[in-house]
Amino acid sequence: MEQRLGFDLKLSQQLRLSTAQVLGLEVLQLPILQLEELLRQELESNPLIELEEPESSPSAEEDTQPDDFSFVIEGGNLFVPEEREELPLPAKTSLQEILKEQARLEFSDGELPVALYIIENLDSRGYFTEPASAVAEKFGVSEELVERVRRLITRFTPAGCGSRDLKEAVKAQLEELGASGKFLKAVDYLELLPQEELFLKKSGLKRSELKEFKELLKRVDPSPGAELDAAVKVEPDVKVWLEEGSVKVWVPEVRLSSFRINPAYLRLADEQEVKKFVREKYQRALYLKKALEQRRKTLAEIARCVFNRQRRFLEDGKSLRPLSYSEVAAAVGIHESTVSRAVKDKFVETPFGVFPFKLFFPKGVSGTSVDSVKEAIRRIIESEDKRKPLSDSKIARLLAEQGIKVARRTVAKYREEMGIPGAFKRKVREGA
Repeated sequence: MEQRLGFDLKLSQQLRLSTAQVLGLEVLQLPILQLEELLRQELESNPLIELEEPESSPSAEEDTQPDDFSFVIEGGNLFVPEEREELPLPAKTSLQEILKEQARLEFSDGELPVALYIIENLDSRGYFTEPASAVAEKFGVSEELVERVRRLITRFTPAGCGSRDLKEAVKAQLEELGASGKFLKAVDYLELLPQEELFLKKSGLKRSELKEFKELLKRVDPSPGAELDAAVKVEPDVKVWLEEGSVKVWVPEVRLSSFRINPAYLRLADEQEVKKFVREKYQRALYLKKALEQRRKTLAEIARCVFNRQRRFLEDGKSLRPLSYSEVAAAVGIHESTVSRAVKDKFVETPFGVFPFKLFFPKGVSGTSVDSVKEAIRRIIESEDKRKPLSDSKIARLLAEQGIKVARRTVAKYREEMGIPGAFKRKVREGA
């Protein structure tokens, strides 16, 4: 068979993010403190960025307008800072208090004291090592309740706090990152990771998956509560309140974001390489200005949409209705992934405290949050005749009578997640 060398030309379409889009996504995803660090690095590395003077003269403002450069996108006068109402910055709050605020929303009156005790007794790494039996005896509850409460705390923000050991903390954080079940199971063999061949054999991961697994591990904090012990503060990215019945939203301006772009270097650059360097820095500064403004606008729109739906929370500090990223995305007119990036690792200050933004997106079943469904299941089981415990099907029918329509398998799933055994094991025998 004759073989020939030749070229085979094909046309194909590929989606590629521009530099502006990549920077915009990065700025949107960063919480306020990390964003300040990014701006600090930009100020140090970009000679065209200068902090705005408190009182700048008209001539100084005119210097920010380039004469006529064809590479300047959308014109140099696009990003003149807007005058905004000056409001005091939201008060900072500790991460431990953030955990407690989440606990007050998540747990019933009988579970809350246990949750607060666990949070207050985390060690310097954020782990909880006290035996469940000791806590159960202290509060007069079952060990199953203690462990159920502790496991739910590990899924709070920051994820992993309350874990018993490193593996549990890693799993909680990988779940937060959306890792697959295969990666979560691989954590059970974490100590074998230095021995790659043995780790791959035991974990079932393919060699092609190992790099992704390691990249995910780089984003995990082995001591999720170290910041709790160091009394580090978190700063809210959004402030929300009710005023005369209307939802008010304020996104505080990020420190160091009031900067101007000095085009003087553009005129002074004479060598071709220098011109290229300066032009790249100039465009990046423009992109950064635009990204900061877009971040502020996007956060405000999402927060306004969310709290128009969670208005009752702003009234009583506890009522939350099921809400999904897709619902908010459709209402605001953006992609669901944009909503996810915007709320990730962000905090919201409300009249009732500072909470993780994602807390206001509770999952729902038949219009009821998952936690409310679990609580309803728990109450039904607690009130059942222990000599004739209810089956999962019967529990599902009782829930339906309360307006909560769930399948039998859903009841079984939630029951198991709460550590409650099936009807056969719950049955109390005569004379027992």
